Formats: sequence, C-alpha cells, structure tokens
Amino acid sequence: MSRSATGMTLAGLGLAAVLLISVNALSGKLLGGDRFDLTDQSLYTLSDGTKAVLAKIDEPVTLKLFYSKELGDQVPSFGVFAQRVRELLQEYAADAHGKINLQILDPQPYSEVEDQATAAGLQGVPLDEGGEQVYFGLAGSNSTDDKQNIAFFQPDRERFLEYDLTKLIQQLAFPKKKVIGLVSSLSLDGDPMARMQGQPTQSQVVLDQLRQGFDVRDVSTSFDKVPDDIDLLMVVQPQKLPAKTEYAIDQFVMKGGHALVFADPSSEFAQAHPSMLSPPGSGPSTASFDRLLKAWGVELVPGKVVGDRLAARKVNAGTGTRVQAAEYLAWLNLKGDQINHDDPVTGQLGQLNFATAGALRPIKEAKTKFEWLVRSSAQAELIDTAKVQGLPDVLGLLAGFKATGERYTLAARITGPADTAFPDGKPVDEKPEEAKPDPSKAADAPKPDAPKFAADPNQVKTAQEPINVIVVADSDLLDDRFWVQVQDFFGQRAATPTANNGDLVQNAVDSLAGTGDLIGLRSRGSAVRPFTVVDQLQRQAEDSYRAKEKELQDKLRETQTKLSELRTTKGPDGKEVPLTAEQQQSINDLSSTIIQTRQQLRQVQLALRQDIDRLKGLLVGLDVALVPIAIALLALVIGMVRAQRRKRRAHAV
Repeated sequence: MSRSATGMTLAGLGLAAVLLISVNALSGKLLGGDRFDLTDQSLYTLSDGTKAVLAKIDEPVTLKLFYSKELGDQVPSFGVFAQRVRELLQEYAADAHGKINLQILDPQPYSEVEDQATAAGLQGVPLDEGGEQVYFGLAGSNSTDDKQNIAFFQPDRERFLEYDLTKLIQQLAFPKKKVIGLVSSLSLDGDPMARMQGQPTQSQVVLDQLRQGFDVRDVSTSFDKVPDDIDLLMVVQPQKLPAKTEYAIDQFVMKGGHALVFADPSSEFAQAHPSMLSPPGSGPSTASFDRLLKAWGVELVPGKVVGDRLAARKVNAGTGTRVQAAEYLAWLNLKGDQINHDDPVTGQLGQLNFATAGALRPIKEAKTKFEWLVRSSAQAELIDTAKVQGLPDVLGLLAGFKATGERYTLAARITGPADTAFPDGKPVDEKPEEAKPDPSKAADAPKPDAPKFAADPNQVKTAQEPINVIVVADSDLLDDRFWVQVQDFFGQRAATPTANNGDLVQNAVDSLAGTGDLIGLRSRGSAVRPFTVVDQLQRQAEDSYRAKEKELQDKLRETQTKLSELRTTKGPDGKEVPLTAEQQQSINDLSSTIIQTRQQLRQVQLALRQDIDRLKGLLVGLDVALVPIAIALLALVIGMVRAQRRKRRAHAV
C-alpha cells in the first residue's frame, strides 16, 4: 500500500471518529434522555397499563431501592438484574412527573441504611460464612404511611418485573382494595382442621396472589344474603349449596353484581386436598350449579370431561417396571388458538394447564351472549368422568381415542340480559317435615327434598343491567401442582409459575371487579415459546409406532397367559400333573416367542426414540447453523457478483 493510500485511510478513520462523536453530542442535545427500546419484547418500555396507573397517582409515592453492591460484585448475574431494576424504576419516576420519589441506597453492614432495610421488612441474605447480609429489595410508602415491599428481587421472576413494580405502586396509590367474596367447597386456604389443631398448613399460591391486590373474604357456603360491601363473588366448585345460598347468588347477579365461577365435573383438587366439605373417601367431587348456570344461558355437560390429543400432557404410564411416558388426554396444556386473544382476560396469556376439565355450551334460545375464553383443539372428545377417577388407564384412553372434530369450550364469558333462576320466589324451607301421604294428592305432592317458595317483595326477576359472569369448567387449575413451583427462600415462599393459571384468575378478577390496569402486565415477557413443529412431528412419530407397540404388547400378554396356564396344569385331585413332552415343547416355543416379542418391542421403542432424537438433532443443527450458512451464502453471492463486475470493467478497458 502506498503512503498516500495509508494517509487517506488514517484520515478517513479520523473523520469517522469525529463524525461519531459529533452525532452522539448532537443527539444528546436534541433528544435529551430519550432512548429507543430495541429489545425483543420491549422490556424497557412501560406498558399502557403501567402508564394508566402512573397517570392516576394523586399523592406522592416514595420508593426506596436497597441494593448491596457487594452482591453484584460476588454474583454478576444479580448485578445485571439490578441494572435492569434500577433503570426500569427510573423510567417509572420519569413518567410519573414528580409523583414518585425514587431513592437508591446501598445498605452497608451495620449502617443506618441497613437498619432501614430491616425495618421495611426486606430480606437479608448471607453472602458468605461471615454472616454479613446483603439486600436487593424495594420498600414503598405513601403520604398516609401505607407500606408495601418486595422483600427480595428473585431472578426467576424477572419476566414479571413490571407487573410486580406496578402492582406495588397501585397498592400505595389506591390503598382501598376491592372486596372478593369467596364461596368455596375446596380447601384453597389450607386444611382448616389442621389449622384448628395448630398444625402448619399452606394456602394455594393463587389465593396468596389475590390477597396482595384484593380483600378476599370467606363468605362460607351457607348464607342467605351477599354482604353489601362485596364487589365480586368467586364461587369455586359449588356442591350441595343450600337453595337460600343459590338464591342469594342469583339476586347478587340480578342486581348488577359480577361472578367468577369454577365448576368442575371431576375435581382432582378435592381428592388431593380433603376438607370438612370434601372429606377423605367422600367419592368424586362434582360441581352442582345447574340451576344458576341454566338461568345464565350456559350448561356444563354432565358426567363428561374433555380429552384433547393435541393438548394432552405427558405423564408416566404403564405398570410395574414397564413405565413409559404417554400423553394423558384429560390433562391439558392449552396454548395458541386454544386461548382467546381477543378478550382482555386471556389476550396475553401464553399457556394454561387444566386437568379433567368439563365442557361448557350455550343453551338454545338463551338471551345471553356466550363467548369462549379457553377451548380445546378439534382433535378432542368427551370422556366419561368414571374413566378419569382413581388411577386412570392412560394408555387405554389413548388407544380408544376418537376425535369428534368439535372444539369444546372450557372457559367462557357470559354477558347480556337474563332472568332469575327462581321465578317462583324465594326458597324458604329446603327440607320440609315429612307428612303422611295423601293418595288423592300423590301426583301433585312435592318431592320431600324440594324447596318451598314464598313471595319476596325485594326480588329482582330480570337483571337490572346486562350480567357479566365468567365460568371456568375446571377447579384443578387452582392447584399449585399444576402450574407453579414453590420453594422456600430463607423462610419465605418463592413461587415460580410454569403456566399462566394464576394470571387467568387475577385477570378475570381484575376485569369483573373493574380494576383492569394490570391485566396486560402479568404475562409480559413470560410467553413460553414452545417448539410447536417439533411437538407435532414427535406426536406423528409416536402415532406411527403406537399401533405396532400395542400389537406386540397384546401378543406378549396373550403368550404369557398361555405359558402360565401350561405351567400350572393340575389333575382332578388338584395336584400338579407332570408335563408331557409335547407340553414341554409348547412351553419352550412360548418362551422363545416371549423373548422374540420383547426384542421386537424394544426395537420399536428404540426406533421411536431414534426418530425423535434425529428430528431434534436436525432442528437444533438448523437452528445453530442456518443463520451462519445464510450469511456465508450471501457473502459468496456478493463476492461472485463483484468479481463479475470487475471482469466486465477489465474487458471494457
């Protein structure tokens, strides 16, 4: 390279550096503190829900972020997370226009700042054997001395960071909480009998989460009037409710109250968590709410649960030592077009886990509007509840599966005009005293357990305004084991969701109670990105081998039965008879058949695993190599084009 060329190159680099510095300086002057969020899910851009909460703040809110720098020095991942928390809080303060006073503090050991962190209820964590505590939490307060905190920012909850921050600010800005009346036959709040005996018991995470933003009150399962201060009724697995209680719920809805109902045709929650209302050995738990559902224009298909081939979750099936992974049709992982993304309650949910859920359908000629929120795929069928109780035959259900082509609704919103479920008036006596039968009036006599009715001058027979009710045909989605992992973190429960079940419940409550600003935040950054193509191809591969596998297993069982019969041949006196040479040969042949069948079965299962592994390997290879290969090909094409241009210019000269 000549000296002149070298000089021009250096001059060009110098000019580029000057231009870069000038552009940065100019943009700083013109754009001020403006930033562009280019992250995949706009992690640093405040959502509309957060902006709505910030716009409604009347009184100043003080936020104190306590972060020990030593934590970030020792554990770099916490340093990165703390940077995001700090920057996001600064965005909150800037958008609140002076309504948020943000302080960032470093609680050194034995300092006054550490005392403040401890007094605020933050969780100190020992970093080494020396016992010195480090802190990474947020303490908030308002002008009336209400206090809220995040005891310790868990990296596992980073995807819910904006929701947690906005919820804390909302609780400080609007300390008066909406009231939820809980009517439940399930032990969502832990076993009351254990609590009375002084034994430890834990409530379900979904209930703990609701209590953070709402005043949740237990109104039992036997009442004749909904308290006046209840904003929303949450009815969970109603069983054997007195008629007076059903009437009270009916009138609450007729007068403009909203309800969230979980009605399950086969509640596994009740079996896994016995209570006084569902004691051990009481049999299957089936919701009984038909009278009110019918008045609202919806029906829970009796005695059936939804089985879905595409949404089925894998479980360990088989018996004895031959345990294998198989899809349990009644346990569903619902996502994609199985979730209604046009309704604010479900619009931003990624996936939901249901278990032995029922099917909802609108009643013909109903006045109300039936809108599905969660539904099955078209590869679904209805299964008798008896087949999913106890220890279900997972492989048998799979073998007998026949898709109906119908998409069954698992959760729905019911809106519009409605009439009372009690047109004859208020029930006054559910179990009248038995009287001597009168043969002349036997046909007209009421059934012994039928309620009597009386006129109620205050009864509302037609809804004063369009009703708004959400019905979910499953109660098991509330069970921790189906959607959340709970761990102990230095004496505190740390919950990490694996599905959006809790978000569904809170969104529904927010929507029905009229506090919907947080709906769009709960699942932000939490959308699970399943390998849908991989799942579909894997399912097709399993189906192709399933028939052959079942054929071999049936042959194996049949051969083993014949072999057992031959080996236990007995005479008329009940004693074993010596085997003939022919019988012994048959035993040998059957034993050989069993060995060969087992070998074929292992080969089929091995081939299935190899196909799946080959598929995964191919997709991983494409995922890793596709972009570099594409760039290399693009560079090669550009190089060839440039070479052709140089040749043409050389020929032209």
